[in-house]
Amino acid sequence: MEKIRNPVVAGTFYPSNTENLKSLIKELFGDSFKVNSEKLIPPMGVIVPHAGYIYSGETAAKAYKKTFEKGIAKRVFLLGPNHTGLGSKISIFTSGSWETPFGKIKVDEKTTRKILKELDIYNDEFAHLNEHSLEVQLPFLQYAMGNDFEIVPICMMDQSLETSKKLGKILSNIIEDGDLVVASSDMNHYESHEKTLLKDEKVIETLKKMDLQEMYDRIKRYNITMCGYGPVAVLLSIGFDDIEIIDHTTSGEKSGDYEAVVGYISAIVSNSQK
Repeated sequence: MEKIRNPVVAGTFYPSNTENLKSLIKELFGDSFKVNSEKLIPPMGVIVPHAGYIYSGETAAKAYKKTFEKGIAKRVFLLGPNHTGLGSKISIFTSGSWETPFGKIKVDEKTTRKILKELDIYNDEFAHLNEHSLEVQLPFLQYAMGNDFEIVPICMMDQSLETSKKLGKILSNIIEDGDLVVASSDMNHYESHEKTLLKDEKVIETLKKMDLQEMYDRIKRYNITMCGYGPVAVLLSIGFDDIEIIDHTTSGEKSGDYEAVVGYISAIVSNSQK
């Protein structure tokens, strides 16, 4: 019997009705969006938020839109923080499928087992049971590509620089043409719009320089409550040499509450064309 990870935030973070979900994502991508289905993307990654679509969906869609106008992916590595405290320090969902209102997506079991073997760690998949940071990415991917790709879901409770670099090194030896790495993270939480933008910029400056040690130092020094710094560090440890920050906003611009906001960025990470 196939192991299926059922959606847990459909109906809250995004619509559970298939047609309503399709309509919302179409609106977020815009009428001009057209997938380049004739071509596989080169190895690349995106940094995208994971809040409810009404707050962060537009920011996430901007990165996905730009990615899939270049080509499609055959495999997607999903990296997100652990918000629930369940499961192991690094939790890999090793087999079966994940389901959303758009249908099922198969897990690349061969790759998940390989990563687990390389990490040589205890694995408890319970981390994925109620976690939203990876699930909310799937409808964007399915809207663009259907269900004809595989996923490698990785949830990080241990977001230390050492662990992130180790995982990045492992992925660097695996990824190839057609692979997309998704680093799921929101930025600063529950301070004013102005303060959040300023704090986020301190992180964005380090991203532009791809200086991970400085990113970790600033997060600690300025008390920046970015939740997925580990997944971002993994992505930047893979060996890409170019980053484009596409969007930076806060929930206040959607909710009208500028006193206690969450920051969002989207970015594309790739290898520059030399």
